[in-house]
Amino acid sequence: MLARASLRHFRHHPWQLLLLLFGITLGVAVVSAIEITTDSARHSFREAQLQIYGRTTHRIVGQTPLSESLYVDLRKHPAGWRSAPVISSVVKDRSGKNLLLQLLGVDPLRERGFRDQLNRLPGSGIGFSGLQANPMVVMARTTAKQLGATLHQPLILDTANGVQRVTLIGVLDDQGDPRLQQLVMMDIGQAQQILGLQGQISHIDLMLSEKEAQAVAQWLPDHVRLEATSTVLSEKAQLANALYFNLQALGLLALVVGLFLVFSSVSFSLSQRRPIFAQLRAIGLTVGELYRYLIVELVIIALIGTVSGVVLGVALAQVLLELMLHTLADLYATSPLELLLLEPVTLSKLLLLGVGGCLLAAWKPCRELARIAPVSLQQRVVQEAQAIKQSWHLSVYWVPVLSGLALVLLWLDSGLWGAFIAVAALLMSGALLMPAALLGLSRVLERFLIVSGVSLKQPLWLMLVRDNRRNLSRTGIAAMALMIAISATVGIGGMVSSFRDAVQLWLGERLNADLYISQTRILPGVRQPLPELLITELETLEGIEAVATLRRTRLSVAGRQVHLYASELPVKMRSAYRFVSGNRDAIWQQLQQPDHVLISEPLANRTGLGAGDSLALSTVAGDQPFIVAGVYYDYGSDSGRILTRAETFSQHWVEQPYGVSLFLSDSHSPTDIAHTIRQRWGGQWDLSIQHASVLLTRSVEVFNRTFVITDVLRLLALVVAFVGILSSLLAIQLERQHEVSLFKALGLSRAELTFLLLGQSLVLGLGAGWVAIPVGELLAWTLTGVVQLRAFGWSIPYQPDLHNWLIALLLSMAAAGLASLYPAWRFARQTGIRRWE
Repeated sequence: MLARASLRHFRHHPWQLLLLLFGITLGVAVVSAIEITTDSARHSFREAQLQIYGRTTHRIVGQTPLSESLYVDLRKHPAGWRSAPVISSVVKDRSGKNLLLQLLGVDPLRERGFRDQLNRLPGSGIGFSGLQANPMVVMARTTAKQLGATLHQPLILDTANGVQRVTLIGVLDDQGDPRLQQLVMMDIGQAQQILGLQGQISHIDLMLSEKEAQAVAQWLPDHVRLEATSTVLSEKAQLANALYFNLQALGLLALVVGLFLVFSSVSFSLSQRRPIFAQLRAIGLTVGELYRYLIVELVIIALIGTVSGVVLGVALAQVLLELMLHTLADLYATSPLELLLLEPVTLSKLLLLGVGGCLLAAWKPCRELARIAPVSLQQRVVQEAQAIKQSWHLSVYWVPVLSGLALVLLWLDSGLWGAFIAVAALLMSGALLMPAALLGLSRVLERFLIVSGVSLKQPLWLMLVRDNRRNLSRTGIAAMALMIAISATVGIGGMVSSFRDAVQLWLGERLNADLYISQTRILPGVRQPLPELLITELETLEGIEAVATLRRTRLSVAGRQVHLYASELPVKMRSAYRFVSGNRDAIWQQLQQPDHVLISEPLANRTGLGAGDSLALSTVAGDQPFIVAGVYYDYGSDSGRILTRAETFSQHWVEQPYGVSLFLSDSHSPTDIAHTIRQRWGGQWDLSIQHASVLLTRSVEVFNRTFVITDVLRLLALVVAFVGILSSLLAIQLERQHEVSLFKALGLSRAELTFLLLGQSLVLGLGAGWVAIPVGELLAWTLTGVVQLRAFGWSIPYQPDLHNWLIALLLSMAAAGLASLYPAWRFARQTGIRRWE
């Protein structure tokens, strides 16, 4: 009987069920898309690494390519350690696809056991001698099709040694093994020739036990080191963990907004059926029976909505994954495989999250329904009185508790999780304050209309203001969802604008040279050294006051890969660096001493190092201690950077300058000097000459691309809130059918009836917008000053943006107004005849 009554209700009001399902679907879809995207990005990144590492347990590497003689000595060792020489480099095809490929040069005789790629050449008849022909490659069948490459045809590649022509002689069967995609393999001797690495190798792969690894580490010379594959893969996997974590937090934010919508929809669905439930309870239906039925009903609805949400999330994840991988490429110069990962564990977790979240959101309205006496179930006034009482209870008791929790977590060193819990507490306190804020706004507007006399001339305005108070049980939850979505927009917008201002200021200070010269870079992360002759002649060029060379090498510090940079650091260049603390002149004076370095703020925060501390760095002669002269602000890398003088660098490392910064005299134009350099040396070397303004513009473009995913998620959260308002207003429109006859009898026109509901929604949007502004500003300050510092290690000065306040009000009122158009249109055209069911 109970089931038949509920089915009859949903058959007469199908949009209620559809909106409930839509709310669940949207909330679960956003979380599913983020979870699948982050898992897929991690998986893609790891698989791209595994195609290089294979079953390697350890690897011998150095600051520069290794000499072949080291591998020969290793092979002659009596222990007979299993080893294989490898050359690894990134290349790019020139077929028009501009696809980045991973080139592996291997010794086919030693390759077996480390990687199985060469065993996947079906029916090609290619032996080891075929691979040693000059110069031939094999690649995955999928990649060959993508490039339009055919067997025995030339393939042109951009390499670190210029443009090279190779021949495709075989395709790897990559079915079921995505690690073979974007992989190009060739004989190691051929790789040495086309990459200009004669007599050198990139690294030596090893398969060792723990005891053997200790013996190899003791045997190695000082200028090379032994790395465990598991450690390296873990470091690379952690490369963008903070980025993944931030996106997951945004996905959970959208789920919270969706759960508010579920709460609102379930509350209204149960409220509409209160008379039915009251009659059934009056004739003997127990509370337990009612509970069991509602649980079954909600589980079925939640399952349908959650499954739909996961399906929609998978489709959305395909779009977000491409954006995520582009972001990783921009930030970390990586080229991971684009692999969408759908694991049963992840899908099961999402299903449990969706169903569990729906049951959690429905618990309170179901509990209230069971506790209220049957007589009270049929009295709407009781429900609204309870809503008003609860609004004041929440604002007086729970809002201070949640706000206090947020302050404690932000004050204490609670880590990144603590910061996000604080953000959630701030949002929840703002949401719980929303019903009381609506009541307060309604009373203020009511008082204004009475005092000004407008209520006597236009009583419809007074009805409009009081309607939000009369329907607080409906509008309160919708206002909560809208406030959270708008405050998230304000908060994230404030964080992004503060970050953008800080980065632009930092770039403007850092890019203080007049011209920047380097070899034209065709591959990400690959920088070609500049000829020493060019640097020497640039120093004598008329109009140049100072020349600063740029060098760098990659080091491991506290388990993190960081770059060490070096330059002559002329006086004009020093103004590009601001220090966290200490006297500026004293720090530069200290840096002139031997073996002193500067470290960036992220590195200092992650390692606990400060001025005066000792830092051990790996040099060509082994680990050497260096003294930290100071800590400087930097937004270029969340792993951290180290800076030292060119003289100190030359004593411990061998990398040649890859770039030159030119500081010109005031009487010479950068454009004229650039033209002179191109005329004199442009034909001899492929030089890239950039003005600081051009580099600044490109850097800001990269910065903006990294927040595309964030913008998408903010939009989705707003869409979920929009659906919540639409659901609430349709609910109000349905419940007020009996009022329509009275309104029309009093002479209200359709336009006035439309104005009544439209104005009510605009007041709701105004209230949500006003509350969202302070909550959003607190959220922006937390994201900027706490979350960014704990996630990435850099401090960002928070700068309030009044422009975001106006956007908040406009968005809130626009969303509420648009959501009310259809309900208002229906409201104005109702006949006012109540249907008894």
